[in-house]
Amino acid sequence: MVSKEVDEQPCREEMSPQLDLYLAVKELHVLSSKDLGKLICDAENGIAKCVKQDGSYFEIDVEILARHLVKYIMEHLAPSKVDEQQHFRSMLSGLRLLHTLCDIACHHSTLARVLVEDTSVQDEMLNLIFRMIDFLSQSGEKISGSSQMVLLYSALLSSSMYLLKALISSEWQDITRVLLAHSKVDKFTTTAFTALRLVINSLQAKQPDQHIDSRMRSNANEVYCLYHLCESSVEFLQSACRQKLFRERLVKNKELCGEGVVLQLVHDTLKLSQCEDPYLTNTVYWLKSKVLSTMLLLCEAESISFLEMASSTTQSKELVKTTIFEVDFLNNIKVIVLSTFTGHSTYVYKHF
Repeated sequence: MVSKEVDEQPCREEMSPQLDLYLAVKELHVLSSKDLGKLICDAENGIAKCVKQDGSYFEIDVEILARHLVKYIMEHLAPSKVDEQQHFRSMLSGLRLLHTLCDIACHHSTLARVLVEDTSVQDEMLNLIFRMIDFLSQSGEKISGSSQMVLLYSALLSSSMYLLKALISSEWQDITRVLLAHSKVDKFTTTAFTALRLVINSLQAKQPDQHIDSRMRSNANEVYCLYHLCESSVEFLQSACRQKLFRERLVKNKELCGEGVVLQLVHDTLKLSQCEDPYLTNTVYWLKSKVLSTMLLLCEAESISFLEMASSTTQSKELVKTTIFEVDFLNNIKVIVLSTFTGHSTYVYKHF
């Protein structure tokens, strides 16, 4: 499906003057798949008539939107002088719209012609995903101290990962096959684990009311969303690692495994403190479980030992010892709790 890599930087001059992409993204990213699909079905000669939030109308050429949206989003990966939150919101809005267009493409011939049949557009989308995650892996300082930026960052990471499913297939075997065929797969996996660790670090060893500002504290749903987004990103990597060929490639990645990127993620996740909120308590439990499961999947690799690769340097060897000690400690706690409180599984959840 995806045949080649596209590395050229887009420029504004390439974009058609017939479409205001900023306006299109702003107005359309909030629409559901059903509403956006209806809008496209009602288009005449490929031109959709849209109602703005202020009640006025504007027109969109559906094919031009589908063909140039990726380039529009990619432009935002360049350094920006605008407010960082606005910058991240613009990228997220573009990704959401692109994801929705991909979801409904098979039902609309105009979209299918561009997003499904045009391999050059598919290549641009894959390149966008790789660049977005690379961008996020280098943006840790931008989310420091701001709960809203952490939320936007987490949403961008999760959206970028799951755009692969919209682009390629819902089957993990197909997704990993395309990733493995890409020459930058090693960089992709390293940056993905690194970006995820940045999200985990924003939660590390802090209770929710210690790391969210007053605006977020007033809206518990935002806190839940943050943890859910983090869990979804962990789940994506865990699902990919269930594919044998993919995890065999990962353990050979010296930067990812040999220099401790995976172990650092596991170590930092295990350090997450529990919360009084029952939902967050269970979410932290599942985060730890999924990250540990991902590491164990890598340990199943046959071509090379993950633990040997992870112990290749003095620093990483110490990290291996620390992580294994923490895992053993948690297992011992579970055994003690289970033997003492037989049948009381909720107690285990609270003390994992």
